[in-house]
Amino acid sequence: MQPAFVLHRWPFQDSSYMVEMFSAQHGRYRLIAKGARRPKSRWRACLQPFTPLLISSRGRHELQTLVEAEACGDAYGLKGDSLYSGFYINELLQRLTVLYQPLDGLFEDYQQTLQLLSENSAVEPILRRFEWQLLEHLGHQFDWLADSAGDAVTATSYYQFSPQIGFVRQPGPATNTFSGQIILQLSQFDLTETQLLQAMKRIMRMALQPYLGDQPLRSRQLFHSLIQTKDS
Repeated sequence: MQPAFVLHRWPFQDSSYMVEMFSAQHGRYRLIAKGARRPKSRWRACLQPFTPLLISSRGRHELQTLVEAEACGDAYGLKGDSLYSGFYINELLQRLTVLYQPLDGLFEDYQQTLQLLSENSAVEPILRRFEWQLLEHLGHQFDWLADSAGDAVTATSYYQFSPQIGFVRQPGPATNTFSGQIILQLSQFDLTETQLLQAMKRIMRMALQPYLGDQPLRSRQLFHSLIQTKDS
């Protein structure tokens, strides 16, 4: 049996679930949990997102069949913003990783992120760190210390960000530029100030966009709907 998490599940046929799993061994993959929707199924309660599992499955094709599943720890207690943040990182994994593409260290980073979300009320720095870790695992990282020409980023200069080539030096400040000082602080993952956190969020959104495509993130729309409900 191998450690794994449920990313998403949906009804399949009369009494089963189609489950999208994430594990260190296989990366993201799908399986059928036969009979898991039946009231007396031993899998019904444990096949939930954010619950650490031990599972085994069989099958030679992309769609496997669940053989055994059991919780190997308590579910991470995500509530409010942390819960929606958990759905967000699950959706990032679904949208950005390839089936059966194990990436060294990504499973551990994901589990650590769930742990941090369960312990902290400030979710933004945690999400920004996971976004950057995911870009690194996928090979889409960029250089924080050198610009697109290979010159060192300097505190007194200004830069535009391009997902494909990184930071491009500009002649002066503008609405769509970042100061070198902010970039250098972000290179150390300094998110202690609101200005730095907002800059990191802008950069990460631009960095992820080419790989997410035009389809909106469902978790982001859900989170925005929650905010509007609270404000109304």
